Amino acid sequence: MNTPKPTNITVTLDEDTLAIFKEASEIVENAGIRVPTGQLVQTMLNAESQRLSPRKVAQRFLKSVIQQIGGLRGSALDDEDDEKIPTLKHAATAKA
Repeated sequence: MNTPKPTNITVTLDEDTLAIFKEASEIVENAGIRVPTGQLVQTMLNAESQRLSPRKVAQRFLKSVIQQIGGLRGSALDDEDDEKIPTLKHAATAKA
């Protein structure tokens, strides 16, 4: 049985993205609800992870990491294929 495990994360936003979240916080505050920017970011990230399912988010992250280190060179990443965990292709070693 899979038991959910809580995880704490830190998110670093570029200035433009942070400004957008701050603007959203101000709009919400003008509507009479005070929501700190950090809480708004957390809420949006949680909503996005629920929309995609944490497993899908984790698998996409794994694919991204493998692609960036070159393990999937020449292979196209397919978001529809998120049920499979990608494997790392090892480069052929030269024999001396």
